[in-house]
Amino acid sequence: MLVRRMVARLLDWLLVLVVVWPLVHEPVIVALCAAVYDALLLRLNTIGKVLTGLRVVGPASGFEHRRALTRTLVTTVVPGAGGVLVLTGVGWREPALVAGLGWQQPWVVAGETLPVGPSGWVGPLVLVSGLVLLGLSAVESLDLRGTRTWHDRKAGTAVVRLKVAQSQR
Repeated sequence: MLVRRMVARLLDWLLVLVVVWPLVHEPVIVALCAAVYDALLLRLNTIGKVLTGLRVVGPASGFEHRRALTRTLVTTVVPGAGGVLVLTGVGWREPALVAGLGWQQPWVVAGETLPVGPSGWVGPLVLVSGLVLLGLSAVESLDLRGTRTWHDRKAGTAVVRLKVAQSQR
């Protein structure tokens, strides 16, 4: 079950990345779009979960907004923020939307690229912070008890396998 869940999450992140990245080239916006995608499709089913045969189920009374936001925060925002911090910490920067529109990046002056990454002790601090968030997200995801991880227990949800419909003869 854990491998299916991880593959489903990876497929969902890749889908958001393929759709959003060509439009904005900003890791923060991609992470926010992944969070919105996850929150909006929590009641239905994400494409990654459909492809892996999984579904999120909640209490009989339905999902509360607070529970859905808690689950999205832990499953999508924390690892997304970790990824963004790691990219920032290593000094990686992609042109934003304005560069995609053909305007000159603000850090390029007369053909010379200006350094825009964090410098001094800030860069390593940002990098380590991102790695800590990614590590916490991995530990949280591996805390699987039956069909529920820590974020499922806090949100009152569970991820279950869909039964394959038997063909009738």
